[in-house]
Amino acid sequence: MKKILICAVPFSDNLGDGVIAASLAHIAGLKYPEARVEFLDIAGRHGFDEDNLRGGGAFGVFQKLPAFLRSAIVFAYCLKNYLQHWRTPWRAAIADADLVIVGGGQLFCDVALNFPSKLYFLSRLLRGKRVAVVSVGVTAKWSRGGRALVGKFLKNAAPVFFATRDAESAKNLHDVFKVPRPAIAVVPDPALVCERAFSEELAAEKKWDVGICVSSLDALVMNSEYRSTDAGTTTASTSAEFFSNLADALRAEGARILYFTNGAAEDNRVLAEISAQQPAAEGASFLVPKRPDDLVELISACSCIAAHRLHANIVAYSLNIPSVGMNWDKKVESFFRLTGRTDYLFDLSPRPDDLKASVLKLLREKNPDRRRLEELQGEVIAGTHALI
Repeated sequence: MKKILICAVPFSDNLGDGVIAASLAHIAGLKYPEARVEFLDIAGRHGFDEDNLRGGGAFGVFQKLPAFLRSAIVFAYCLKNYLQHWRTPWRAAIADADLVIVGGGQLFCDVALNFPSKLYFLSRLLRGKRVAVVSVGVTAKWSRGGRALVGKFLKNAAPVFFATRDAESAKNLHDVFKVPRPAIAVVPDPALVCERAFSEELAAEKKWDVGICVSSLDALVMNSEYRSTDAGTTTASTSAEFFSNLADALRAEGARILYFTNGAAEDNRVLAEISAQQPAAEGASFLVPKRPDDLVELISACSCIAAHRLHANIVAYSLNIPSVGMNWDKKVESFFRLTGRTDYLFDLSPRPDDLKASVLKLLREKNPDRRRLEELQGEVIAGTHALI
């Protein structure tokens, strides 16, 4: 095999997607060391630090539009870019690929037709190619348009293999898109091997006791598969207040705090708000990663983390760093079930004192048992190799 093309969102500002892509490339390289592994970003990006619709000032207005209007805008945006910018380079990238991997991350989801539109336009260029769908997350909630577009992707691309990253996604792929259940493997998230994929980026020492992964709670709720009440969204505090209160509670116990994000623009704005309110806070640092290796390095320099973002938790777990998660979507809940750590999963905005107690307990106990992690890493590597 000469060339493997991974189609996902490797250059997303949410750097967890880049960690997934790099980990998937690492796994593919273990099986085919002579192969050239390349990336195709289905959002049309060519590198990091590129502008995106989500990060612009219009995002707040976009959130308030009716669902049908948001979907129409996103589809029109993708169609315009496909015709004017994406089609020619995508065709060139696909032309000499021996294998096309579509996967890693929550690609089969329907938020205003975003991924359904991109997958559909990609599929128009995949006819006749050998395509494998690997370790995707698949949601249960779909609009009629989203279901139709992904259905066309499956028809055009005609994948020869399917794997989802958890059993619930496999059920959704079968129930919604009628892919036969026996044809769907379950291969856990590729980022579980990020310790190996990013081995040269790991920090040599623990600079912080607790890393707090700052997120925009409003943006999380907008993208959640739960109903708002399921995620525990009832709170009087803003995102900035929530994370500040948690940090204050931990600093009172003497903990060294790192505020960081996964890189998403909406999360970075919350971090900037916190930093502006307490620029000289003792025992706290504020850092925004720019690339996936930055994210892995920051997390590796923490003794424990607290995070809503799925891949902050997955990276920490891969690095054997204990984490406390906050549940805003079924994919987060699924990961904590998979790893047997639901005791450390809270709702969207728990009381800071409850979180503090859990974090301090993890700092005391550490997490020396790697057996479950090594089992999952073996499943990821063996399962991906079987598919490709």
